[in-house]
Amino acid sequence: MVNMWAIAHDPHVWVDPLEFRPERFVTKEGEVEFSVLGSDLRLAPFGSGRRICPGKNLGLTTVTFWTATLLHEFEWGVSDGNGVDLSEKLRLSCEMANPLAAKLRRRRT
Repeated sequence: MVNMWAIAHDPHVWVDPLEFRPERFVTKEGEVEFSVLGSDLRLAPFGSGRRICPGKNLGLTTVTFWTATLLHEFEWGVSDGNGVDLSEKLRLSCEMANPLAAKLRRRRT
């Protein structure tokens, strides 16, 4: 069994691992340092194995609902006008080499 508590509280990975410091997840410029959806093994939001979070399905369903709501309520476009860069980098899974940036505008009702 994977010891998620030990991973989440490893002082070699996290500065002051026992303190609640949400700012550790963003850079000084305000950018997200890493995503819970990526391949960064410092985070495993739902755990794994027999002790996986019982709220996993509810959490994923809620995120899906809010994503659908955002897609419905806003018009989405490319932020820099250069199109979407589909280049990939291989880690534990294939992910975008460059983060996707978008402009959005509220839809007229």
